[in-house]
Amino acid sequence: MWKFGLGSSVILGVVAYGMPSVAGACGGTFCDAAQPTEMPVDQTGETILFALDNGYVEAHIQIEYDGGDADQFAWLVPVPEVPEVEVGSWRLVQAALDGTRPVYGYEDAQQCDDDDGGLTAGGGGFLQSPDGGGSTGEPTVVAEDVVGAFQYAVLEGGSAQTVTDWLQANDYAVEDEAPAILDDYIAEGHVFVAFRLRHGQAVEDIHPVVIRYPGVEPCIPIRLTRVAAKEDMDIRALFLGDARVVATNYREVRLNRTRLNWAGLGSNYRELVTMAVDAPGADGRAFVTEYAGSSTVIDGTGLDTSSFDPAALVGVSVVEVVDVLESQGLLTCDDQGCAWFHELAPSLLHEFLPVPEGLDEAEFYGCVSCYAPLIDMAAWNEGAFIDAYEERIVAPLAHGADLLKIWPYVTRLYTTISPHEMLSDPMFEENPALPDVASRHGAQRNLECCGTSMRLPGGRLVWLDDGSWPTWEAGMPWAEEVIEHAPGGRAPVVLADHSAVIDAALDAWNDAAACDDTGTGTGPGDTTGLDTGLGSDTGEGLGTGGTDTGPGAGGDEAGTGCGCRAQPTGSGWGLMLLGLGLGWTRRRSS
Repeated sequence: MWKFGLGSSVILGVVAYGMPSVAGACGGTFCDAAQPTEMPVDQTGETILFALDNGYVEAHIQIEYDGGDADQFAWLVPVPEVPEVEVGSWRLVQAALDGTRPVYGYEDAQQCDDDDGGLTAGGGGFLQSPDGGGSTGEPTVVAEDVVGAFQYAVLEGGSAQTVTDWLQANDYAVEDEAPAILDDYIAEGHVFVAFRLRHGQAVEDIHPVVIRYPGVEPCIPIRLTRVAAKEDMDIRALFLGDARVVATNYREVRLNRTRLNWAGLGSNYRELVTMAVDAPGADGRAFVTEYAGSSTVIDGTGLDTSSFDPAALVGVSVVEVVDVLESQGLLTCDDQGCAWFHELAPSLLHEFLPVPEGLDEAEFYGCVSCYAPLIDMAAWNEGAFIDAYEERIVAPLAHGADLLKIWPYVTRLYTTISPHEMLSDPMFEENPALPDVASRHGAQRNLECCGTSMRLPGGRLVWLDDGSWPTWEAGMPWAEEVIEHAPGGRAPVVLADHSAVIDAALDAWNDAAACDDTGTGTGPGDTTGLDTGLGSDTGEGLGTGGTDTGPGAGGDEAGTGCGCRAQPTGSGWGLMLLGLGLGWTRRRSS
């Protein structure tokens, strides 16, 4: 029986927060037919998906705003050159997050009679420009247009004060701290894309945008983010391309997975990441690689546009528009309310076919012809409606599907970061020499002998205290390794390796548990994995593969024996401190 937890669900936003629904993938045989259990989620932060395309960088960003007042919504994005801007697809970003979400689980040593080995289930981005001085005059508006529910302007030149004055004069809300930070970007030669909601648009009409600009090194402008950031804000960056992506001016951290609560299905995952990236050497400016591998893990079925046909609306009477959209699977309305099957369908109708005052959505959209005299014909424009349907719904989905066909590789990076740590913008590049990183990790729980133990991927054995995960003292590191990736694809440098300290602390804990590790290595490991039938086998205890290779068979993985002396007690850490002075044999790292 496999039990597992899903890595933290996502929030999509820029200096904002939200909680989209989470889709899980599961399969295989479960002894108790249990359903997937998610890790607890408590997040605020931002997620950006980058696509690297022949000298251009695309940043796909879902803007979420919790201020409540559409008139106060404003968003400023520094970019190196005048960009292209278009409507983006929330579904693309969500599918990428769902497919790459880290999963931590365990399998009991005792198998079901019919178990065949156990199957598992499973802001903006911007290039740094060369230094360049900005003028002290007014900024120049070099581009101005509308994109979906937004109007935007691209500002070049000027000074922090004159840019701020322009924003305020044009009804953009500006944070008090923004001017000083704008100076840094202006000195580096950036232009700014300023977004605000168009007149008549509400907060619920906010939708994703894509910013495309020349460059080869995506970057997240967190210096500007810190204006409204929260402590330990979550940042997730996803990259579609040809190879694994790493940060070149931030560190990479490998987690000490003995600190993860495997018995609780990774319930302390966010705490582990937060503490690990704050470890010495990482110093609050580091990322954890949650997945790096084939982009086939991303389910693109939600990007299918075959049922959406804007041309079917040509010549249709306004009272029949909702019926056509309903026949295409965009919504359905009855006396219980309206169900929307695309996130931008409500804003599309609200703009061109608004609900008359005194009616609710279900009443009006459920029978538009019943209220024909109340229709706001000044808002209705057939040609504009069809164009908006294509721009907001069809084109973003089709583009997202094309990206998944073009790019064979996806990388997912995650960190938590506080405003005082946002001193430089993290920059990223591909490094084809680096190995894949699995997102699914399986341990093996043994309920026999003198108690309960857990064999982690990679071989470490942890004895549990009355079935609960150990509460480690401060001497147990949070980070296994801190790694530096230099630009230009050079080999990574390990700045800190805490494996020996981890092994010594673990040995002391297990010694206090009074159970000897005499395992023979028959459980799941880091290289073979268990098959889910979802794609090529990336394996790390829990595979994602096509051919079922079964449990890992090498090294000192899940043991089949133990020696019993006593149960764990509170005296274990006193023994551990003594053991640290004596030295301990290093085991395989997790």
